[in-house]
Amino acid sequence: MRFTALAALLALSYAASPASARTWQQEWTVGAHPNVHVDTNDARIFIHSGTPGHVSASVDYTVTVWGFHTAVHEPLVTLTRDGDAITVSARSHANIAVFGGVIERFHIDLTLPPNCDVVARGADGSIESEPVSGTIDLETGDGHITAHGLHGDVRVWTGDGGIDVDGVDGALVAHTGDGHLHASGRFDALDARSGDGRMEVSVARGSSVTRPWSLTTGDGGITLRIPRNLSALLDASAEDGELHLELPITLDGKLSHHELRGELNGGTTPLRVKSGDGSITLALSE
Repeated sequence: MRFTALAALLALSYAASPASARTWQQEWTVGAHPNVHVDTNDARIFIHSGTPGHVSASVDYTVTVWGFHTAVHEPLVTLTRDGDAITVSARSHANIAVFGGVIERFHIDLTLPPNCDVVARGADGSIESEPVSGTIDLETGDGHITAHGLHGDVRVWTGDGGIDVDGVDGALVAHTGDGHLHASGRFDALDARSGDGRMEVSVARGSSVTRPWSLTTGDGGITLRIPRNLSALLDASAEDGELHLELPITLDGKLSHHELRGELNGGTTPLRVKSGDGSITLALSE
């Protein structure tokens, strides 16, 4: 029994190693509008603007171990193609350290054509994106999302982290469970939510409230800037905060320090702005 225990301890000690790294790379020639899907459990994801007809992916993996631990298993990394559908999957094993630690990290770089549908989802890690047009879905359980120049149907979601998106052109759904939310662009639809964090949204000329818009935060102030010619039925309320109005508005209903309901340029489609704990400022964006 003593020999067996000693042998096991020596095996764990022998498995100890310094940081190591590995890289997977692949390039594809694709059609006019490919579909790219990224799935990972712990990674930083970067989406770069490229040229039409080409998709490239690079997955960098590092592992750092110390103390006594079991042998570190190879991560599960696949880069596959089915027609114009590209899939990048990078997942680490549940490696175990007895006395010490194992830290595994992925860094995923994608270079996409100007027109491309994208789904990028990770459990932990930030996401950054350069301009791309299509149906775009960026999601992380814990991390910051930064994007510029996204066009089309855009969804960005993080369970814990801030959101910064500018230059949006199309429909935007942006949700964070805990973090600030900054967004700007020309919107055809807008749904912005923060469970706990300040929100700032700037709406560009050419936006249209043809279906209901919503901006809500549970704890944090909201600043909404809109163009002078936007048409909507504005419905704003600050449950525990003040309402600051810097807009020319035709009122239809009531106005108080905490609540406002009124027409903007004769609009009838709701634009709801609600803060559970924080002030609301409504101003012009131009």
